[in-house]
Amino acid sequence: MIYKPQKLQLSLTIQFAVFFILITVFIYAYFSQKFEEEVLDKFTFKSEIMAKFLEQNPQFFTTNNLEDKTQLIQLMMLNDVAYLVIEDSHGSMIDAINLDVAEYYLYVAANNNDNISFDETIYRVVLPVKVSKNSTGKVYLGLKAGLVAADLKKKTYLTALFSLTILLGGMVFTYFLSSISFRPITKLISALSKSDIKEQKLLLTKFKNNEIGLLAQKIYNILNELDKSSSEVSTLNERLQDAFREKIEELDIEINNRKKAESFLKKTEEMFKVLFESAPIGMLIVSKDGKVIKSNKAFCNTVGYDDLEIVSMNIKNFFEGNSLGSLRSSYQMIMESESIDLECKLTKRNGRKLFALIKSIRIKDENEELISTLLQVLDITQIKRVQAELETALDKAKESDKLKSAFLAQMSHEIRTPLNVILPAIPLLADEIGKKDTELVSILHAVDNAGKRLHRTIDMILSMSAVQSGNYKAKFEKFNLAEDLKNLTKEFTNLGRDKGLEIFFTDNSTSSEISADRYTIGQVFQNLIGNAVKYTQRGHVSVTIDDYEDNRLIVKVEDTGIGMSEKYIKNLFTPFSQEDTGQTRKYDGNGLGLALVKEYVTLNKGVISVQSEKDKGSLFSVIFEKKIIKATIENKHLMLNEV
Repeated sequence: MIYKPQKLQLSLTIQFAVFFILITVFIYAYFSQKFEEEVLDKFTFKSEIMAKFLEQNPQFFTTNNLEDKTQLIQLMMLNDVAYLVIEDSHGSMIDAINLDVAEYYLYVAANNNDNISFDETIYRVVLPVKVSKNSTGKVYLGLKAGLVAADLKKKTYLTALFSLTILLGGMVFTYFLSSISFRPITKLISALSKSDIKEQKLLLTKFKNNEIGLLAQKIYNILNELDKSSSEVSTLNERLQDAFREKIEELDIEINNRKKAESFLKKTEEMFKVLFESAPIGMLIVSKDGKVIKSNKAFCNTVGYDDLEIVSMNIKNFFEGNSLGSLRSSYQMIMESESIDLECKLTKRNGRKLFALIKSIRIKDENEELISTLLQVLDITQIKRVQAELETALDKAKESDKLKSAFLAQMSHEIRTPLNVILPAIPLLADEIGKKDTELVSILHAVDNAGKRLHRTIDMILSMSAVQSGNYKAKFEKFNLAEDLKNLTKEFTNLGRDKGLEIFFTDNSTSSEISADRYTIGQVFQNLIGNAVKYTQRGHVSVTIDDYEDNRLIVKVEDTGIGMSEKYIKNLFTPFSQEDTGQTRKYDGNGLGLALVKEYVTLNKGVISVQSEKDKGSLFSVIFEKKIIKATIENKHLMLNEV
């Protein structure tokens, strides 16, 4: 292998190259600047000519859109001016020639340092023009720079080419000179790189009797002496390096393991400390003989001691009594068990007893010797008290439920039994009396209405009780809701005709089959349609079935009745709630109807909503899920008062 003095030779070459680069940069910068100054002088000279002309003709600043611009245009053509824009001292444009060209080349950008246009065809200039002693305007000029820029680029390229030629010539000359200068040194290094000593001596003797030759001889003598001892030193070094390498690797592994263990232990200790101090339940560490080593704030608050007072106290002071359900004391069970979950009594500083839940964990060393015991103490006194209160309340609730059921059953029997006798007898009495005694017939009619009203009230109370208590057993079945609503609406036709109301039924759904409890669905719309007829004095009541999103069905019951206030709608489905209350109310009712409707709709997994405005009417919307989808759409519109 031949070694060359690359670094020194390269360093010398780089130094000379840097020198020639500086010369090249200087030449390029100097001549480029000269060429640019020549071009700028031409542009400056032409711009000043235009500015002087405007100063000598101030009418351009005093008269907007001067008609005679012949001289100015000729002067622009002589000086290769593409556009001209004149502004007064306030920055307002007075006049312009080729304004579209000026705006295209952004003439206002002449205030910036970059005065050449984006396509390098226009050189933008802005010059102040003194109109009078107290007034100074501006003139924006666009000088044609196409040929000048091309000529400037050509000169710049020639200058760069000339500079690069000088640089390359200088670098070639430097490299050639350094190669000649370092040739003897290269030859010496090549001789010394030979592994054979005889070959080295042969090559070293060929050097001339000069400084390089003497240096070669001295180097050879030194290398010859070093070669004698290098083998022994190399052997020893190799042995030492191997030994050191093995020991260092072992030491590195040991140090890394210890660092990891120390870091893990430190993090674990910090985590345990944070958890111990901030734990919401009482915690304490107890020694082998039952003395407190450390306790957290929660335990101190539980027992009423200060943390410094608790340290070194024996836990007998807290857990001396017998544990619940055991003959051994709580203290004995804690100290003798490996781990324990214990419910016991805890003695506070003031002597009061608390119910506590204890969990103990023994902490041992690597030899399985006991170090300490960790106790977790949770005060469950309040929980015990609440449990007892809940049990008492549950017993009372069960008793109340039994009393309520018995009361309702008894009252239902006691009220319905007389009604079942009274109501059938009223039509018989009315037939017996006939139409002779109108006053008595009116009384019988009132008694009949009152009895039926009482019967409905009892039925609603019992139905509400059954739904709320969960005793009502729904029977889900598939049926056609449209048919049921059609028949139900017909039942109110006569009542509507008596009040002068129009009652409509419309089925716009593709399929109106649902799976629901048929009885409760009937009760829902019996109540909604009945209320609509009841609270509507004129106008109409309409029942409409439509398809709804997500394969659902919507039923709308709309009336033109008395409506409801926005304030009352919030309590509309609350039991026994009525907007018109008191003894002078116009409409009868117990306030259970809509509450029962809400319960029945929820029972059938439906949704009910209401929109209403006072004295304008109400709209109830009930949504159910479909079970069967039909391909055809049936649109039925019946005017039931014509049936």
